[in-house]
Order: sequence, then C-alpha cells, then structure tokens
Amino acid sequence: MSDDGNFAVDGEGLHRLPAQIVGQANRLHLVMFVLTLLMIPGALRALEPIDMEAYDMESPELDAQTTIDETFASSEVILAFLVTVRDPVHVDLEEAIPRSSTSDGQPDSTTFPPVTEIVESGEPWGGIDAPSGGILNLTLLREIDAKADLIRNHPINATLKPLVNDVTGAQTDGVMTLPDIFRAFMANESILTRPSKDTFGNDLPPATDWSDCGALECLVFDDANLTQDHIDLASQRLAEASDNTFLRWLSLDRGFRADMNAVSSGPIGGTLLGDGTWSSDLVGQGRWSASASWLLIQLDRGEMTEAGWTMSWKDAAQETSLRMTDEGLVVGGFRLVEGELVLHPPSYDEATCTTMVEEGRGPCSIEWSVMELEGMLRQHDQHSISLQVGQGVNVEVNRELQASAGLIALMGLAIAVLLFVSLRRPSDVAIVLVALGGALLWMQGLIGHLVTVTEWLGFSFIARSQFSNLLPILVMALGIDDSLHALHRYKEERGLGRSPEEATQITVRRVGRAILLTSLTTTAAFAANLFSDIAALRSFGVEAACGIFAAFLLTGIWAPLLRMSVDQWLERRGRSTAPPKKTDRVPRLTVVPVESGKWKHALVIAVLALLLTVPAAVGMARLEGDFAVEDFLD
Repeated sequence: MSDDGNFAVDGEGLHRLPAQIVGQANRLHLVMFVLTLLMIPGALRALEPIDMEAYDMESPELDAQTTIDETFASSEVILAFLVTVRDPVHVDLEEAIPRSSTSDGQPDSTTFPPVTEIVESGEPWGGIDAPSGGILNLTLLREIDAKADLIRNHPINATLKPLVNDVTGAQTDGVMTLPDIFRAFMANESILTRPSKDTFGNDLPPATDWSDCGALECLVFDDANLTQDHIDLASQRLAEASDNTFLRWLSLDRGFRADMNAVSSGPIGGTLLGDGTWSSDLVGQGRWSASASWLLIQLDRGEMTEAGWTMSWKDAAQETSLRMTDEGLVVGGFRLVEGELVLHPPSYDEATCTTMVEEGRGPCSIEWSVMELEGMLRQHDQHSISLQVGQGVNVEVNRELQASAGLIALMGLAIAVLLFVSLRRPSDVAIVLVALGGALLWMQGLIGHLVTVTEWLGFSFIARSQFSNLLPILVMALGIDDSLHALHRYKEERGLGRSPEEATQITVRRVGRAILLTSLTTTAAFAANLFSDIAALRSFGVEAACGIFAAFLLTGIWAPLLRMSVDQWLERRGRSTAPPKKTDRVPRLTVVPVESGKWKHALVIAVLALLLTVPAAVGMARLEGDFAVEDFLD
C-alpha cells in the first residue's frame, strides 16, 4: 500500500509523470498561456457564421444539384412572398400608408400590423366571405400591384430576370403577381384569348375572350372605371379556360362563393378532381374567392453576384456594428425595442455591395435585402399582409442567438453561484471559470486550426453546422465535472495534512487517470457519428473530440496545477492555505449508501427500476425523429 492510502497498482511511469508535471508547473503555466494565445486565430476561424443550409448530405441528387449550381452560375433564384387578406375588422381606412420609417429611412417594424390580423382561412373549395372575392378583391389587387412596383424600384431590381406567366403566357420583368395575370388577360395579350394550333398544325379558336363581356364594357386592368364585376367575370373565365392553372395561384381555401347579385356563374360547393372535372357542384351565380396568393420574384444569380450580393450567409459580410439612433440601440441588423431585438436590416445597393467586396469585407447577403424588401411591403400593408417565405432563416437564427446573450450571462452567474456552493472558496470558483473559458477557447481554436490545415492539404472533414452550437454545453458539462472532482480531491488531500505539491501529485495521478478514461469513452461515443452519411454529423463527432480533449487538459489537469500555484503564492506571503475542518452537514445522507446496499433494500430498488424501465423502453420504441428548420425558430 502506498503512502496515500491507495494500493500501488500503477506502473512506475504513471507515478513519475504526475511528479514531473507538478515539478514543471510554472513552465506549464507559461506553455498554456502561449498555446491559448495561439488558439485565438483558430477560434476566430471556427466562429465564422454558420449557414443553416450547411447540412451537407451525400446523395447523387444533391451532388448533381451542386454541380449544376457551380457550372451554371447564372441560374435563377426564385423569391416568394405570401400575400394574405387582412381581416376587414382590423382595416382602418384612415391610417397613414405607407407607415412610418425610422430616422435612417428603414421601415419601422414596430408599426406593422401583426400576423394575427390575417383573415381566417376557409374550408377547401369554400372560399371566404369578406371582402368580396377575398384576395381577388379589386382593392386588394390594386394594393398588390403597388407592392410589385415597390420591388421594381428596390435596388435589387438590377438583378431581376424576366418570368413567363404560366396562366397567360405573357412575359413579366421578373416580378409576377395576380394583377399581372389580369392585366395581360384584359389587354388580350394572353394565350387564352388568342387563336392557337394543335399538334397537327390545325387552327384552334381562343380558349376564351375578353371582347364580349355581356352587360359590362370590357376594360383593361389599369382603367380607372374597372369594377369588382369585371374582376369576377375575368376570374371565372380564367378559371375555366386555363385548365385550372389560374386556381393554383390561389390558396387551398379557394372556392366559388354564391352571390345572387354577381355577374358570373360557376361551380358552387364543388370539388375539383384530378382529371380537371368538378364533382358535387351546383352551377350558380357567384364569384371566385380565396384568402391568399403569391408574389414571385426571379433574380439572375450571375447578375446578383456581379452586383455584390451572395446567397451564402457564411460568405457574406456580417452585420456586427453597434450604433445609436433616435429610436434606440442598433445591434447589427436589429434594433433594441423594450428589451427585445426587432428587425432593422441594412440598406444595400449595388454600389455599396461592390465596394464591400473590393474592400475585402465580403459580399452583401441577399437575406438582408430580402428582409428589407419585406419591411417595405409590410410598410404598405393595409387590406393585405405580406409575408416572406423561404428566405431569412439565417437572419432569424442570428437574431435568436443575439437575443440569447442575456441568458448566457445569467447562465454564467448561475454556474458561478453553484460552484461557490460546492467549493466554498472564491479562488476555487475563479480557477474553474478560467479553466472553463480556456477550454472553450481551445475547443474553437483546435477546430479552426483543423479546418485551416485540412483545407491546405486539399481535403476537409469539418462541416460546421448548427449542431456545432451544442459543443459549448458539452465542454462546460464535462469541464465543471472534471474540475470539481479534481479540486475536491485536492482539498481532501490537503485536509489530511499534505503539502500543495503532494496533494496535486495525488490528484493528477488518481483523478487525472479517471478523467482520462471517461474522456476516452465519451470520445468513443461521439465517434459513432463518423459513420453517418450526413457531413455535419461526422464533423460534430470530430469537433466534440476537440472539446473533450480541451476539457480534460485544462479543467482536469491544469486546474489543480493552478490551484497549487495559487496556494504556493499565498503561503510565501505567510497566509494559511489549509482547508477548514470538514463537517458533515447532512449526516442523514450517509444512511443512503449504507442501507441501499443491503439485500432486501437492493431487491426493492431493482424491482422499482425495472418497473420504470419497461414502460420507458416501450415509449422509446415509439419515438420518431425528424428535422425541420422551423423547429429552431419561434
């Protein structure tokens, strides 16, 4: 038995190594400081923005799409806005449109009508009652048309690429809306109102017309005398003549609502079948209606790149500046309002973006411009509400991360308080926090340097993703456990009368070995991700290994060395570093390990554990996993 009360089962090398580490503590502190400084560039590389689309998965289809995107750089980018009917009870005809802007000219998002004011959608093929025609109401169509003009006047208009409408066959300038369909149809510029030919070259009459409008005068869409009856009649003819292509521009609650005063007739209460015929319908007077439609924008990817924009969030210049405005503090692309971050996107144009690229700051993110564009549309919401679809995910994630800064501060405070409750010594708490901070920096530094080295060698197995945001939690969990085990063992040895050097040697030899084994097993568990087909998961396994190594080295080994050096420094100044006499404040807890080991109690515990395990196993077998970006967001 050795002098520390433990059986000497270690090899001579393992006994000698702790003594050498303790003897070279001051040099090791210097080495740790230098290595920490060297980790800073790697950490900066690792902390580059993560794109939500960075979940690289291996499949022939995705590889083909990547090849197409890289080969044909001028392929199109489609942006979509959902335009919905605003509940008429919330519409104030006296409210100022457009709504107010901030002092720097950006739309003030705090003045936008909330999305809860969207009209409640109807049943499939049922339509909505108010306003007349729903999204096909003439007033809403005029409002949508005005919003389309806002897009055409936005700086992004330089990258618009023409679109051909699937209903009328007319070409638009890159912005396509319901009013464009009516405009082409009512101007007789639609394929529906022109003669055509069949596959054999035979002449075919027009599918419909806008030359005979019955009791109405056939007017063009932009005519000031146009009425809702004109829209109702045109909608009915478009729905019938376009093989229902027109109906795809309407939300799923589209339907023909009965109205005895309407000028058009259609299938009331019917259901459209897959072959294009109607079932269970009753032909009568009424009008088509729905609660929402699309506003589509097509951009030329090549033109967009030349103008200084990019679709890649991680390659774009990041908005991190802090500035004060008349409305309050602006943090990057967000403004602080009553303790919450609201959207305040930067205003980009071609000159700004190309300058940013030339200065090496990176191109402008298209997501910021899309969010600014949405703000401009929302600023003009009165009878309708416009919502951007499919873009801006990285902006929202960035907002959530910045909004979590306060929670991170509270978490740090909670950790410090709990550490003090356990260690009862401010210097111990400070040592653990320093070691934890160092471990986090080392983890990011190792990952960043690994990315740099592998890219220099021509390959890379680090694919940073949102999974990487879990790593700090892992490192803190392991680091706090390791440091508590080490410092409590150190304190225990000091309580037995040993010197700081002897206590540290025993701690490193005994606790350090246990921590090493747990670190290796934890690394092996995360290494299972290396067999995943998802690059982000494989990368997560490698990144976790870097974090586990950093936690072991700094919190499990360096923390007790730092404690020893602090005690030596205090003793040289005549201050006692011996821990106070330990008192058991909860003697009743000692009954638990003693009594639970008895046969009768152990059997009861085993039965209870089995009763809990069986239903838990059944429930676990029924779990189903999925992944959706919206799960990350509010």
